[in-house]
This record gives sequence, structure tokens and C-alpha cells, in this order.
Amino acid sequence: MPERILWVAATRQELTGLADSAWTAVTGCGPAAAAAGLAMALMEGKPDRIVGVGISGAYPSSPFRPPDVVRVDVDSFVDLGAEGPDGFLDLWTLGIPEPGSNRQYLSESFDPIAHLPAARGATCSTCTGTLATQLLREATGAQVESMEGAAWALVAARCSIPFHQIRAISNIAGPRDRLSWKMREALDALSSALEGLSR
Repeated sequence: MPERILWVAATRQELTGLADSAWTAVTGCGPAAAAAGLAMALMEGKPDRIVGVGISGAYPSSPFRPPDVVRVDVDSFVDLGAEGPDGFLDLWTLGIPEPGSNRQYLSESFDPIAHLPAARGATCSTCTGTLATQLLREATGAQVESMEGAAWALVAARCSIPFHQIRAISNIAGPRDRLSWKMREALDALSSALEGLSR
């Protein structure tokens, strides 16, 4: 019996390349929309696994450049917390997450995407646009950033469903330079990577 896979993305165009018969959900951008949208999709039934797909930025210190396609094996919320005299403190450093909550979300192995290079992700509500923010987020060990990954992973974990993530790099995350973005190239690379995975 084939696995029932739910393919989830922030926007419809990021799902291009999947078979017409694929089970898909579009959640919208940002952690809140991502979590709410996936939770609503799961009301239609429980899949065997969830695969999140989309484009993302890569930090300059990472080995990734547009339009590389990576699998994100580790993801975490990097701007969820509070500012203080010593800088930004995440919820776990502040000691206020609810019992059993995760600082990081780890993906299980999934053979169809095992050939993709592995990356560490950062999920944020505001994309990086300054050098100061870039350095702060790189210090967490993250290599790529998105606005949905850890939120999807959180919902999947709460529902005991294996979660995986595929991202195509569209830009370098740092001082904002929109002219250097390669969104079309990243979407094309993502579509190529997805072809065959849902068939």
C-alpha cells in the first residue's frame, strides 16, 4: 500500500512539479499561518508523512548558493523570545517553554530525498535584512532560513507524523539586496527536484 504523503508549502507555486494527484496543502507565509494551515489540512485525514517544500535564504557562511536544493534535517525558531540588555534570548534560555517543548525539530530519514545535501534551518517571523541579524542567526548554527519550517515540524510532531523538508535557495540572507535574488531559478530547481517524488 503506497504511503499517503501530504505535501505542504507556503504558496501554490512552490508545489509545481508534483503530480496532479498529490495530496497538497497551502498554508500561507509565516510561522502562525504555517501552523494553522497545516493543522486545518490535517482535519481532512492523517497522512503517513508530511513533506514541507519551498524556497529559502542561505546564510553567507553556509556552503549553499542559489539555486541549490537541500533537505533541512534540523530546524528551530530563532526569533521567538525576548530582547534584553545582553541581546536576544530565546524562550528556552529564558526558561519558559511548556514542558516537553522542543528547541529543535529533527527530521527522520526519508530515502527519496536522502541524496540532497543536508542543511540546518532557522524559522523566523521576519526575514534577515541586516548584517546584525544575519550574524545573530548564523551564531545558532543555522545555514538556511524560512518562515514556516519549524512551525510545520511542530504540528507534525504534536500529531506524531514524520516530517521532512526540502528547500531551494533563492537568495543570500544578509543585508537586503533584492536585485540579487534568484526566485525564478529557485522555483525551477525546486520543481525539478519534486518531479517524480510524488509519482
